[in-house]
Amino acid sequence: MSVDDDFIDRILEGEVSDEEAAEFQEWLKVPENLERFALRAELHSDLRRSLRRRQIQKSALEASTDGRVTDAVSAREQLTSPIPYSRQLLALTVTALVTAACILIAFVLPEGNSDPVPADAYAATVISNVNGLLTKSGSQWNDAPIPVGEYELQKGLLNLQFGGGVMVYVEAPARFDAISDKRVVLHSGRLSASVPPEGIGFAVETPEAEVIDFGTEFSVDVEGGASEVHVFDGLVRVHPGASSQRDVSRSVDLQASQALRISEGAAEPEGISIATDRFIRNFDEPRLNYARLVKRLSPLAFYRMPIRDRGLVSEPPEHSGTVLIGEGKRPPHARGVFVGGSLRVGADSTGCGGRVDSPPALSTGQFSLTVFVYLEAPVHGAMVATNLHDGQGNFGLSLDENGLLRAAIRSSDGDVSSAVGGSVLPQKTWRHVVVTTDGEQLHFYEDGKLVASTPCAAMAASDADTVWLGTDAEATRVWDGRLDEVALFDRALTEEEIAALHRTAQEEIARSR
Repeated sequence: MSVDDDFIDRILEGEVSDEEAAEFQEWLKVPENLERFALRAELHSDLRRSLRRRQIQKSALEASTDGRVTDAVSAREQLTSPIPYSRQLLALTVTALVTAACILIAFVLPEGNSDPVPADAYAATVISNVNGLLTKSGSQWNDAPIPVGEYELQKGLLNLQFGGGVMVYVEAPARFDAISDKRVVLHSGRLSASVPPEGIGFAVETPEAEVIDFGTEFSVDVEGGASEVHVFDGLVRVHPGASSQRDVSRSVDLQASQALRISEGAAEPEGISIATDRFIRNFDEPRLNYARLVKRLSPLAFYRMPIRDRGLVSEPPEHSGTVLIGEGKRPPHARGVFVGGSLRVGADSTGCGGRVDSPPALSTGQFSLTVFVYLEAPVHGAMVATNLHDGQGNFGLSLDENGLLRAAIRSSDGDVSSAVGGSVLPQKTWRHVVVTTDGEQLHFYEDGKLVASTPCAAMAASDADTVWLGTDAEATRVWDGRLDEVALFDRALTEEEIAALHRTAQEEIARSR
């Protein structure tokens, strides 16, 4: 088939027959032809102006065989399968190929085809550093501008802004090279990126693959000879293989809620389940309906577990505490039940729990505790929250030897009443737990439902007993997982209020995923 500029112009205008369109599709499978087509297409200024997130996603997805990519591994097969052409479909397909090719040329061609990046050029800017220790070529780096170079984040969290407003969140430990304001090489560790339309084409390279963004939110995890790509919104293109062995014909398109693992030496990428809880994708704690509802119920203290360098922040602030730090690999922060942060305890992190030395007074004889718990691995006796110590204090919530959560309330005469959860606490799943006592009954709720109730006298008063979160005073009952959205009340929440909390939480969880 003979293809000249006039023919390409007719393709761009949709003025070809179905037979010509089918032949043209075969012609485009040659990389050199695709590049030629893209260069010609760039002469059409309206195509450049159309490089916007939603249009790119819509066009690229409609160019797939079935219109949707339902499996990460089958995506590559669908993209290379023949498709029935009509002139209307051709227009959409051409748009998809043009935008893909333009991105390919602008961001993926070897560096030898473009001007070299100056060694002193700035690739990014530090927006937020949460207890981070960043080194550049072996020396500590404390400046906000991030020049081109090699970096290692030895501890903490880092929020970087690249070109086009691309926001990148890096979790220690991680090694990465800032190549330019449009490209990062991640050698090891975890990275999340949020890419606006102006940042389309942002690329993350790993030892096993290259990820090209089409305006999206995605995360990359590099560890143990494998790279994982998780897409939470939008569309990315993954080129499997090391940089010296990369074959674009094996490329896979991933859209929202899809994930892929590329293992060193593996013949093909492997489709995997998306990990919605693994990655920190934002340092902010948004104003969610769940938090608003908790505040309307007038808690004495509300710990949202935001990602901050100030420690265990409370609303109101006078009841704030301290995040306890020990040995470990990852930061004491993790993604929360909705979005934002949670307190990570154990789970291979430096987090050892939290301590509140100025807790609110509990003196009414009534009490409620609300909390979201996330268990990585069962640890007998592991503590969620307590102020019981040396015969003082009045409440505790922990995991018993059977894998059930157990609530304990101490009365003024020293007697301790307890109620046990209705089922074994699952691993790697958020559970909403509420404990209440009204001076007569101790109630235990799991995910909005009453699962246990036992007689209980009025709770003993407590004015200044230290509250421990994720651990106890002796640091022997350390949690292994995460805690989020902890609230303390000096009254018993009603069944209707608890049901409303859980219902609102489920709505927030569905929205944030």
